[in-house]
Amino acid sequence: MVENKTILVVDDMRQIRNILRFSLKKEGYNVILASSGKIALEEAFDESNAIDLILLDIMMPKMDGYEVIRQLREADHTRDIPIIFLTAKAQQKDVIKGLECGGNDYVLKPYKFDDLNKKIQKWLG
Repeated sequence: MVENKTILVVDDMRQIRNILRFSLKKEGYNVILASSGKIALEEAFDESNAIDLILLDIMMPKMDGYEVIRQLREADHTRDIPIIFLTAKAQQKDVIKGLECGGNDYVLKPYKFDDLNKKIQKWLG
């Protein structure tokens, strides 16, 4: 159980956001939800949120996860936040691109929460 750690969940699908919020809160995390890349950046750039880790979908309308991570990695306040891509993009080239553009880890949907949580704990130390 990791208390006082805040995770930003970025996914355009409400059901996925809600499932993750429930599962993460049960583990003791604070959770902030974002339904788009634009909202994710607003939440991440708000220094009062003190985000410790981001779960980021790649395929979202208007601004995909690659653009979100590019902007996060350029900003001083957010450049070192661990980011785990949580996506259905399963081809090897997608995994490579996700890690090369600054992702710390890559988890495929559908996922097992226990496996995802182990990766979260790894990046939160």
